Amino acid sequence: MDTLPHRTRLRLSQEMMADWLGVPRSSLALTERGYQSTTTAMGVQQTRLMLAVQGLVYDGAGGSFPAPLALPEPLPDAKELEYRLRQCRAKMQHLELQLTILHRRADPYLARLAAVPALRAYPGPVANPEDEADWLTIFELEARKQLREKCGATARLLLEARLAGLQREAEVLAEALTSSTAPEPLP
Repeated sequence: MDTLPHRTRLRLSQEMMADWLGVPRSSLALTERGYQSTTTAMGVQQTRLMLAVQGLVYDGAGGSFPAPLALPEPLPDAKELEYRLRQCRAKMQHLELQLTILHRRADPYLARLAAVPALRAYPGPVANPEDEADWLTIFELEARKQLREKCGATARLLLEARLAGLQREAEVLAEALTSSTAPEPLP
């Protein structure tokens, strides 16, 4: 009988499995590779394990019956959840501040882009039309560059996405802490 699939599914090391089977680890390795046959005692233990993985109990005579209910998973660690929730909230505050700063940095450049069409549409005379055109081009390009590289829509959206992820994480953690499945926090 092959122990490897059951051992792997249960994340048992060869050493741990061999200890349970009462054989040296090297013997189990040889058995799993097909170089050594399984002893009767090993076969019984392997049968028990194979059936247990399927929710059955080996009856010792070649049959099986339903296993008792599985042991419950340990409840979430309230202290760990609370710690992570505090971390999320602190990071959220930091990101909200960064987002506010980005908006403030973007405002003058957005104002430039809003002003460029009006400045270019001016029908009156200007002292030097070429210099005016060059200046407006620089005025616009600098605004576009700053918005593209530093504080524009992409930077703001990336921050908003991170903030949304942290907000959702905080919601899930807060729900877990208030649900009946989470233990009371320790003092």
